[in-house]
Amino acid sequence: KVYYRENSRMVRPELNETAKARVMGMVELRDCVQKLINLQLDEYTTDGAIRQAQTELNRLYDAFSAKYGLINSRGNSLAFAEDSSYYLLCSLEVIDEDGKLERKADMFTKRTIRQRKIVTSVDTASEALSLSIAEKARVDMGYMASLTGKTPEALADELGLEREFLTSPAGIDLLVGRAPDGLRTTAQVYAGHQFGVY
Repeated sequence: KVYYRENSRMVRPELNETAKARVMGMVELRDCVQKLINLQLDEYTTDGAIRQAQTELNRLYDAFSAKYGLINSRGNSLAFAEDSSYYLLCSLEVIDEDGKLERKADMFTKRTIRQRKIVTSVDTASEALSLSIAEKARVDMGYMASLTGKTPEALADELGLEREFLTSPAGIDLLVGRAPDGLRTTAQVYAGHQFGVY
């Protein structure tokens, strides 16, 4: 039997047998995709376990698409589009301009997700600056100091910044990502280790 959750209630939709079979097939695909995602997020999962899950996903997808067509088809959309994972399933198919299957997504054959690695130390001020902007979306000298083990003053010297300016209210505003009073931001561009123009 097929049910869907509406707020805190389980509701049994009125589906014909074909629509019910489509939904059950897509639920099976959804569960397999979620399992594969979880395996890829686990850094201790072996490549063999991932390949096994990919083989299962291929088997389920091939059986489903042979019987019901593309996941992106109108019939499958009508049956399953209300499910929050429908568009995740649609991403399993790379579709051309004519709406035909160009190829299966990389998830079927490659490890597409890696666990995020948190960097806890770097050697140079330039690397610390890159991480600060990537992680904090601003220049955070305290964070940069914790990454390098260097003082904010040493980091400023290495980056070619004036230490006296950095300790002024305007310099502090700059370091925390605010344009100092009286300065109009004309560009905030970051490429490598270059600062934007104020």
